[in-house]
Amino acid sequence: MEHTDFTFRKAWMIYTVYVLLLFTPTAKAQQTARLISLELKNEKLSAALKQIEKMGGKNILFAYEETENYHVTASIRKQTQGEAIRTVLKGKPFNCIERTDYFVIQRKGKDGKTTQVRGTIYGDRNEPLAYANVILLAATDSAFITGCVTAEDGSFILPGNNERNHLLKVTYIGYQSLTLPCQPENDIHLQPDAQMLKEVTVTASRPLVERKNGAFVANVAGTPLSMLGSASDMIGHLPFVTGSDGNYTVIGRGKPDIYINGRKVRDTSELNQLQANEILSAEIVTTPGARYSSSVSSVIRLRTIRKRGQGLSANAYADYTQGHSAKGKQGASLNYRTGGLDIFVKGHFNESDTYSTSHTQLQLSTSSEWKSISDNVNRAHDANFNGEVGFNYEPDDHQSFGIRYMPQSGLGNTELKSQGETVMTKDGKEVDRLTSYSHSRRQPHWTHSMNGYYNGTFGKWNIDFNADYLNGRSAGGQKVDNNGETDATSSSEVKNRLYAAKLIITAPLWQGKFSFGTEETFTERHDIFKQSGFSNDADNRIKQSVVSTFADYSIELGKFSLMAGLRYECQKTDYYESDVYKEEKSPVYHDLIPVAGIFYKEKDWSINLAYRMTKYNPGYRMLNSSIGYQSKYQYSNGNPELKPQKQSLFSLDSGWKWINASIHFVHVQETYITYAKPYDDVKHPGVVLWTNANVPDSYAYGGAIVLSPQFKWWRPQLMGSISWFHSNARSLNIQQLYNEPLMQFSLDNSFTLPREWFLNVQGRLSSDAKQSFGVRKTEGRVDAQLTKSFLKDHSLRVSLVANDIFRTGKYHFYVYGDRTYNEFEQYADNQRFGIRLNYLFNATKNKYKGKGAGESEKRRL
Repeated sequence: MEHTDFTFRKAWMIYTVYVLLLFTPTAKAQQTARLISLELKNEKLSAALKQIEKMGGKNILFAYEETENYHVTASIRKQTQGEAIRTVLKGKPFNCIERTDYFVIQRKGKDGKTTQVRGTIYGDRNEPLAYANVILLAATDSAFITGCVTAEDGSFILPGNNERNHLLKVTYIGYQSLTLPCQPENDIHLQPDAQMLKEVTVTASRPLVERKNGAFVANVAGTPLSMLGSASDMIGHLPFVTGSDGNYTVIGRGKPDIYINGRKVRDTSELNQLQANEILSAEIVTTPGARYSSSVSSVIRLRTIRKRGQGLSANAYADYTQGHSAKGKQGASLNYRTGGLDIFVKGHFNESDTYSTSHTQLQLSTSSEWKSISDNVNRAHDANFNGEVGFNYEPDDHQSFGIRYMPQSGLGNTELKSQGETVMTKDGKEVDRLTSYSHSRRQPHWTHSMNGYYNGTFGKWNIDFNADYLNGRSAGGQKVDNNGETDATSSSEVKNRLYAAKLIITAPLWQGKFSFGTEETFTERHDIFKQSGFSNDADNRIKQSVVSTFADYSIELGKFSLMAGLRYECQKTDYYESDVYKEEKSPVYHDLIPVAGIFYKEKDWSINLAYRMTKYNPGYRMLNSSIGYQSKYQYSNGNPELKPQKQSLFSLDSGWKWINASIHFVHVQETYITYAKPYDDVKHPGVVLWTNANVPDSYAYGGAIVLSPQFKWWRPQLMGSISWFHSNARSLNIQQLYNEPLMQFSLDNSFTLPREWFLNVQGRLSSDAKQSFGVRKTEGRVDAQLTKSFLKDHSLRVSLVANDIFRTGKYHFYVYGDRTYNEFEQYADNQRFGIRLNYLFNATKNKYKGKGAGESEKRRL
């Protein structure tokens, strides 16, 4: 890589600087907490803890009967509340654990280990209950010892002594109080209080959608969203999100990156493995901070319900749908936990036979008027495997590290077959009629990827480090027959390699939180293309390095929250043709990516104003110069001279109770477009070339509103949006420039029925719209899902699904190009009916916290 300016040596120099900075705490960082000064002389430990509680501000949970016999003599000078607690506990058989809102004092047992009482409180629908009262009582006389309320995930921790008998008493409005023997681990299910429900009128409940710090937060646990099958099924029902099966769009922001407990989702099969009833909340981040790649315009963060436990857990699922052809997927995961060690293995299999029909009319105006009309039937068979094996280790509450290995491969050749008829006319007269048959195949090859991570907290500082490696290869070929004779053959081979690393350091600064770090990505892609004479062979190699540094700062000032960040990226590309370096196609880019936002909340009202710049690099296929054969009259290629696309996004989001709205304005520089133009009017008359180019300036703007009221057994979500797209491509000889609005509507109905039945019916509609040089026709569909849970712990779930019930989900559009006009209509076998099964055994959650690095480059490869 002699033409690459950035090397691993420079990357490690950057890391060294950050590690040195890590151990240089700022004076402001030391002032973020309330400091305590206190003189104690032979004071009872219980009294000392109460004084520290009053001065420090956070509650301290401890058992009086266990602390009464201990006394403290100590001098505390300007210590934080946690430091003061540790000072008075020094030399005593107690330990301290800090939670978000309080401290827990635990007594150590005879073996020196701390003892505690843990558990989770669930409602009658197996949903975790936040803010339930949990009280620890003496078994002999029911005397009060200590108590707390549960966290958002229904969990609690209390100081306890396993050598004595205790009772737990749990209370929650609308449920029967429950008193039972206390165990070290307690999963407690409450039953509704029928009499209380008759007498109490509910005037408020937890909303489906909330606004927190500039993001939309959808509460999944305890809402109809938890009944929608897998995470893959549930995401398409989130507010401001459209799409399905791993292909999602956040309205006005584009395709989101998805995270599960802080770890980047690399393959959509992960979303099939995670069930919706395992998710606590889904956060839709419309203004990602500078720590995210410059190509990330939105983020969906899934937070699971943390279930504590030891031993073996398993999850198995199967999904089968039938349309014109069949599709199936199945998988299983095993997780073994002992102490702080997790060992896990997963496997996912997918097999599908796809079917689609298409109708195309293509017009070309050169020295003659050419028109082709094609009708095609396309069939494909694909089977693949995705695996995962690794470990995660947490030696204590402040550190964790782990490694994952993720292989994936096709199972047999992937086959794509297309047959149809094309009628070609010249100046209104038929000149050719083709009966064509195309057969493409992709041979199975393994792709290997690995991720390693370390996450550690040292005082108020946190280190998050990830490193990734990927190596893959693919190969395939194509053969096209026209009127029974072979017209074109081609073969291709692609090799990919990636190295990436990312470091994030977070620390308190003044009254806020400061994060900074660096991300480095090194990629290499080699494309070899050979053909039978319809164009030219190609041998392209691209080497690229991207080095980034970034910093984020956020602070809460009363009702306001402020956020700002800046990311610097240096991108160097080396382009080779047949191993000859092409300097004119090897650019260097230096970019500053800013982000800023201000969030205000007053009771039920909230508003968020934000700005973010994003930068998209063209996919490597778009940079390939080889000519691909689509049909006798249609070729395609990429463009190695494409420039990165930049977007400046301004957004204003607001909400009131169950009403949320968003408006956006985007200025796009160097927009990518795919368009058609004449290939060679002299040597290949009537042939068009589909290629890629940049449009200098484009604009997109619009807004959306989501209404999510709730009734007794019906929870509707109505979403409407309107958007405009203005892209002037006359520099590419595309004369059309329309500017009509595109309107989209969806109504998502969830019905909670008796006897654990659940029904969801969702309808979507998209209007006609002429925008820029394209025309979209009306399209829409209706989907439904009926779900029933079985077994005492609801571990078996069966769902009947029906997609595109009325067979209206067609894709129909027109697009103009350079002296070309193309009309395309396709139906892709969307009407499908099927069944889903999921069984969960001993739900111990994997705590792997690796987030991954170089994600934007993985997507491009």
